[in-house]
Amino acid sequence: MNFFSKNKIVFWLLVFLVVINLSALVTFLILFSQNTTASKQQLRENCGMSFKKELSLSRSQSEKVDVILADYRSSTEPVATNIRNYRSQLLEELAKDKPDTNLISSSVEEICLLQEQMQKASVTQYMALKEICSPDQCQRLSALYSELYGCQGKCKGMGKAKGMMHQYRRGQGQQGFGNKMGNDSCSK
Repeated sequence: MNFFSKNKIVFWLLVFLVVINLSALVTFLILFSQNTTASKQQLRENCGMSFKKELSLSRSQSEKVDVILADYRSSTEPVATNIRNYRSQLLEELAKDKPDTNLISSSVEEICLLQEQMQKASVTQYMALKEICSPDQCQRLSALYSELYGCQGKCKGMGKAKGMMHQYRRGQGQQGFGNKMGNDSCSK
């Protein structure tokens, strides 16, 4: 074979491989995007189902919980989206050579206000769930929220002998008042 016919074969082989790789990439992206939306929906359903299972809810309680969870999602999804947008804006500004401190400050303040809205929505959700639960279910609900907030039995007010009375003995916290080091960045 001469030089040109070898190059033609290599050229067409490369074209063929590029086409196969591109089609595999497109297929992967399509399947991944479908799985992501399906998995988000399944995660929501599984979360509600596991929540109902953990609390051993009756059928009527489950229906009420579904309404409460749907209300919570509908009220917090736009807030969560806004928080992500402000965080993105904040990170973009911080990445600049000379970031605008006024823009950074206003972004932080907006994020704090939005986080406050999220916290209020969580409290409202908890109170609504507590109203439909029996006393035993309320204790389990309290334990679930304690885990959700990362306390895992160490938060003050989460039941008998579960306060953070002596966790930080070297002046980092105050006896009986929990850990004061973890103050929220939004507190005044």
